[in-house]
Amino acid sequence: MTAAATPSAPSILVCVKFVPDPAQLQADAAGRPDLRQAPFRISTFDENAIEAALRLAAEHGGRAVALSVCAQLPPRDVVLKALAMGVAAVYLIKDEERLARDPLRVATALAAGARAAAARENLARWDLVICGEASADEYNQQVGPRLAAALDLPAITYATNLALNEGVLSAERGIEDRSETLEVSAPALATVGTEINTARMPTVLQIMGAGRKPVIELALSDLAGLDVEQLKAFPAIEVLDVFSPPSARKQVMVKGESADEMVGELLRRLGADGEVTF
Repeated sequence: MTAAATPSAPSILVCVKFVPDPAQLQADAAGRPDLRQAPFRISTFDENAIEAALRLAAEHGGRAVALSVCAQLPPRDVVLKALAMGVAAVYLIKDEERLARDPLRVATALAAGARAAAARENLARWDLVICGEASADEYNQQVGPRLAAALDLPAITYATNLALNEGVLSAERGIEDRSETLEVSAPALATVGTEINTARMPTVLQIMGAGRKPVIELALSDLAGLDVEQLKAFPAIEVLDVFSPPSARKQVMVKGESADEMVGELLRRLGADGEVTF
């Protein structure tokens, strides 16, 4: 247990999603993603969220804790990476029925998990909640703002810089042709992208020490204040299908006596195939 945080020592909750690595995702013979072949990882944007939380915690003597809602528990080494990066604990909300399958349900489950984690940490509330601006697998960009609404917090989205000063959260963000600076009183929520920082890579010693930090598993159905039946009754977004369009290499070899001749032949073929228009 920890004492309730003060403005000079903020309690920070960072929301994390564990996803199949998009860079290693392959399609099966039917064109569907073969999730069995892709290793799990922390969603790219959430690594930046962890880094932002850790920097603010270090600057102000605070503490950062991670929270995730999982249909299946992620591999232990992936959870250990979050701990090795520096978060003090990881809370895993187990959603074995896969009820949290769209942004509204995910945000509702995260809000209940945030309150449960705060109670276990002996906190009245979190001073700051940080989310990735989107998830690397679905990229719907809704969970952060919906979570802010569920927790009744002011939200700043797409932050490229975060600072805390006397209980006030300042954030910079770029919008089209200009940048702006926003300020809100904590507690507050912010979403961040890859522009905000470069996430740290844990050392071997940090990875070894991560195993001594707590990983707390909580069932979605056991969270106080969460009505599972109401969650089921929410309007739903259902994914009908995910597939990869078929593609095949033409395996055409372009020959010529000189580079100019080969370039000319390549352009002619591309134009004839309708790949480029001159």
